[in-house]
Amino acid sequence: MKLTGFVLGIRINKSFFIEDKLGAIIDDILYSENSELNNRLFNEISSNATGKVVYNAHTGNKLTVSAQDIIFEYNIEKDFDIEFDKYLKNFNLIILKKVFGDYQVKNIHRFGFVIKAELSKSDTLIGDISKVIKSHYSGDEDSFTLRFNMTTKKPITIKGIITEDYDNEIITYDKVNQKSPTYFSADYQKYFKPELALIKDATIPFDTFCKNSLQSFKQKYLGEEKR
Repeated sequence: MKLTGFVLGIRINKSFFIEDKLGAIIDDILYSENSELNNRLFNEISSNATGKVVYNAHTGNKLTVSAQDIIFEYNIEKDFDIEFDKYLKNFNLIILKKVFGDYQVKNIHRFGFVIKAELSKSDTLIGDISKVIKSHYSGDEDSFTLRFNMTTKKPITIKGIITEDYDNEIITYDKVNQKSPTYFSADYQKYFKPELALIKDATIPFDTFCKNSLQSFKQKYLGEEKR
């Protein structure tokens, strides 16, 4: 398995205040001192019905800012661990501390972290599924998409009130045709019910959530020992 990219994301309840300040927020992200999420990483900008997107068409890297989401999508150049650490640290510094602080972003609904990979060969799950397909249909499947999710309740008690927090993990396999690699992704999500008033109220910081998710991924899919 080759790790090819990752996505960092925060979802909030729709904020019209953010919608009104999109241009200023983008400028702060791109031009803040020490920002790695800068105009060298992203060289184009566009607007859509929900927000603004800064991106690089050559690398595929993209940052989306809307009234509901801030999402950073990155494709690995050389070393997953080094580049992940670099941009997670900067996302935390520029987005969660500066932008969320300066613009008083509230009502955080969900953390999200996606790990993207390519499979060099079919794993045991895909092998088993292929056997089932062949038992019902003749020939080999040319393409397929498989997606499923696993939800775990994670309630906590805050001032005598039990929350309905939960974690969700979405696994996706996608093969475009027989000659293409099988693309694989694990989407780790942490939901807060009720929403967090402020990002600092999270019982687990966003960067810790991402690091723990990556460690879990490596143990499960890459066979690495727990550290």
